[in-house]
Amino acid sequence: MIIGTAGHIDHGKTSLVKALTGVDADRLPEEQARGMTIDLGFAYVPNEAAEIIGFVDVPGHEKFVHTMAAGAVGMDHGLLVVAADDGIMPQTREHLRILDLLGVAGLTVAITKADMVEDARAQQVRDEVARYVEQTRFGHVDSYVVSARDGQGLPELKQALFALAVEQPLERAHYFRLAIDRVFVVKGLGVAVTGAVIAGQVRVGDTLTLAHAALEVRVRSIHAQNQNAEFAGVGQRCGLVLTGVELADVQRGDWLLAPQFNRQTSRIDCLLSVPSDGERSLKDGERVLLHHGCEHVAARLILLEANELLPGQTGFAQCVLDRTLPFCWHDRLVLRDGSARVTLAGAQVLDIAPPVRARKTPERLDTLRVLCQASAAEVLGTLLHTSLVPIALEHWALAMNRDPRHLAESLDEPIAVTLKVAQVELVLGVRAHTTLTERLRSSLSAFHVAEPDEPGVALERLRRMALPFLEASVFKAWAQYQVDTGAITLSGSFAHLPEHRVTLSAAEQILWQKILPKMLEPGFDAPWVRDLALSVAANEDSVRTLLKKQARTSLVVQVIKDLFYPHATMVALADLLRGLLELHGAVSVVQFRDATVLGRKRAIQVLEAFDRIGLTRRVVANARQSRSVEKDHRIVRNAGLFVEVGSD
Repeated sequence: MIIGTAGHIDHGKTSLVKALTGVDADRLPEEQARGMTIDLGFAYVPNEAAEIIGFVDVPGHEKFVHTMAAGAVGMDHGLLVVAADDGIMPQTREHLRILDLLGVAGLTVAITKADMVEDARAQQVRDEVARYVEQTRFGHVDSYVVSARDGQGLPELKQALFALAVEQPLERAHYFRLAIDRVFVVKGLGVAVTGAVIAGQVRVGDTLTLAHAALEVRVRSIHAQNQNAEFAGVGQRCGLVLTGVELADVQRGDWLLAPQFNRQTSRIDCLLSVPSDGERSLKDGERVLLHHGCEHVAARLILLEANELLPGQTGFAQCVLDRTLPFCWHDRLVLRDGSARVTLAGAQVLDIAPPVRARKTPERLDTLRVLCQASAAEVLGTLLHTSLVPIALEHWALAMNRDPRHLAESLDEPIAVTLKVAQVELVLGVRAHTTLTERLRSSLSAFHVAEPDEPGVALERLRRMALPFLEASVFKAWAQYQVDTGAITLSGSFAHLPEHRVTLSAAEQILWQKILPKMLEPGFDAPWVRDLALSVAANEDSVRTLLKKQARTSLVVQVIKDLFYPHATMVALADLLRGLLELHGAVSVVQFRDATVLGRKRAIQVLEAFDRIGLTRRVVANARQSRSVEKDHRIVRNAGLFVEVGSD
């Protein structure tokens, strides 16, 4: 249990911690000399159950509000300290606001310096603070009137604080994260860092990543809750002695992370909350100071729903930071103005890899609303159920600091399809897969009705017709799944419904039976359209129309205008070309011409057809001393084209 103090300067926070624990949290000589806390102080004491209770004492001066925000990271409970002689002061309000915005789970109020005022005054301040706190998320909280000098109320406060229990979350973050708030050197051992364990656990000997410097470090020893330990876990403050790093490489505000959790970003989508007692509104495009853990960085706000957020309002925003930080889904942030004088709002991280385009569309805002849900499994289940775009499960698991396998097992929504695109695994829910399939078949059906003589639609054109919101690579992978499962069919490069056939009329069928042998008979030297028409005593236009129709079904290939090659001849030419490539590594026009016994012009026409279709690629090398072509040859681009069915 980590309890953190909050309150105005000189309201007795450090004295109260010392009275409760016996430890003076002002460790720095300048703090003790000035009687003012300027950095985070820590005190640890066991309760009756032998559990270690940790206290974080934060500075109350307005110049050190950023230090207070750093100390609030990892707090399980807040202790708001208000002096009975002063009452509510500026930093009382700001510290309470920070505890509220950072999502600290609970709060207790201590009215200090009771020995310096009349009982009526102490009670008056107690009532004022109670009414003020009730306006926040904390609502009604317990409060105690105490005096560190004469001990009034301390036993009751101590008993209440030491009896607190940390509410265990339904889901636990998986990988280790620690926000560094102190850095120093332990003589003879190495660089030491301290901070609150935000997630996961660490053991002696573990390898971690120092985020800002991207350095790999090893844990030499652990000091958790003021005692030596073999491991430390979430909810604890600990000190780690590291090897593999110099003091100059580590800075306050940096993060220690498990190697698996190594994503950093300078752009996040989040839910902003402007407190009802906020000094002013937030405007689109405004520059703010963003506090994340113990770090703060300048950022620009892009409001996604309005041009302005007024006090008491919430809204989605995209934050563009001046440098990258290792955010995680549902991290809590504090936004202050550029001069670091006023706390403006709190934020909850929703997406660590948000889109730059279409970020304000209704669909995107719906996704952000889903990401507000408390459970990672609920979020992924809802996205699987509602999103028509395949989801990168591993990306979301790491963004949420969850184990991908366990997250997948906890989903209520079943996974219908798993695709692999550029080594990334994407998943589709049942409803999304059904909807996409229906849209695809509907588009193909409409096309077949409008163009019955067309064999089908090229895949990229089909994507634009049916599912333009899918990326080309994703659509290609999903379309291949549709082909593999028989939902659609590919004939050559054309997609169509399995039941669709391009049919020839009776006259066209008779003509096709006549001209096909005439096209195959000359071997590699296919006849021109006019010669085919003369050989079968047919109308030239009829032959040309028929061959174009068959070209759309890939039964013939149009090499150039009025020159068509049967598919079987193209397969034979491709086999010959592959043989030359195995022999020479690359094929020149002359080599191909000699092997096919074709004229140079016809050989070039066939090779250019192979280039267009994608079997080969032309490579030209110019002579260094002149512009003349030194080498002109073909290499294989897609060896899988024009392969005889059943061949190896």
